[in-house]
Amino acid sequence: MKIKRLGFDARLIGETGVGRYIKNLLLCLSLIDPVNLYFIFLKSNDLPKFNFRNPNFHKIALDVKWHTLGEQLLLPFILQKYKLDLVHFPYFNVPVFYPGKYLVTVHDLIIDHTRTGRATTLPFPIYLAKRLFYKLILIKALKRAVKILAISKSTKKEIISHYQIPEDKILVTYDALDSDFLRLAQKLVPKKYYPFDYLLYVGNAYPHKNLEKLIMVMNDPQIKQRVKLVLAGTDWFFYPRLKKMVDQLKLKKSVYFFGNASDKQLIDLYFHARALIIPSLMEGFGLPNLEAVCLGILPLVSDIKVFREIWGNSLLYFNPHDQDDIKRIIISALNLPKQKIKKLVAKAQTRIDRFSWQKTAKDTLLQYQKI
Repeated sequence: MKIKRLGFDARLIGETGVGRYIKNLLLCLSLIDPVNLYFIFLKSNDLPKFNFRNPNFHKIALDVKWHTLGEQLLLPFILQKYKLDLVHFPYFNVPVFYPGKYLVTVHDLIIDHTRTGRATTLPFPIYLAKRLFYKLILIKALKRAVKILAISKSTKKEIISHYQIPEDKILVTYDALDSDFLRLAQKLVPKKYYPFDYLLYVGNAYPHKNLEKLIMVMNDPQIKQRVKLVLAGTDWFFYPRLKKMVDQLKLKKSVYFFGNASDKQLIDLYFHARALIIPSLMEGFGLPNLEAVCLGILPLVSDIKVFREIWGNSLLYFNPHDQDDIKRIIISALNLPKQKIKKLVAKAQTRIDRFSWQKTAKDTLLQYQKI
């Protein structure tokens, strides 16, 4: 078998979401592929943070900011210096002038559903120009990629439907639990941050997360007197909007903003929550649900295709557009006996084994070898 020179754009490894995908995929690839040569492109400050025991994994500093003109103009020349047989771009920010073969991972198509000014903190004309720029890059990336990896069947179907990409060009490789998160969860003695019952939300506050609707539900007297809401996520972009809304509704004693949580803090928050609640209008996969189920916590989730794909009928679903239905599911969950909750979580846990980084890495490596 020919030894391939494989490039991997890992500049986003330190970010949430896609960063975990990059870290876990590379870690598993380094364990299962002793043959091919890997050139891992990282930001300089990330070089000492991530080490691979595989001697065929070479770390290279690449301080070009993503989603910039510099990325589009400089990356093609830099990558060509390494005479790569294939490059894996784990996000859609592909340098469109790169002439070599590449594979791209698509995590979601939120960009196709965010057309209004609510989806940005930028002045609307600038947002429209930026969105058009991203959209053109995405279209070019999908058309020119030799293979596309989608993190769920729902995302794959959207790619086919929105961009007329042949079905056999797209492979589904699921997300999975972060290896560090799992190790920490097994040895941690959970700390309690709040002295009251609460529902937990984990993630950012982009409009498609539908948190304004959830906060409106928390204003209902029947909910307010029984449970609080804790929001855990990076305190930037859209969270200030929500804080303003909470102030206006006088909900400071019902809605709490934890801010960005470390893995340890996140495990603590999950462990003491009555339930996880995810009211998203759309998702690519939904990792917090997986984390919660792993820790024995029941997720209450919006009834969207990707959650049905991942979890079948093992979670409690609600209509994310309907405040009354969100209220209904919260009250139902609060009234459930502990034994019934355990039974539901156990049912959901039977589905966890479908999602492993080892399997995702094997499927990804197979594509590297085929191309």
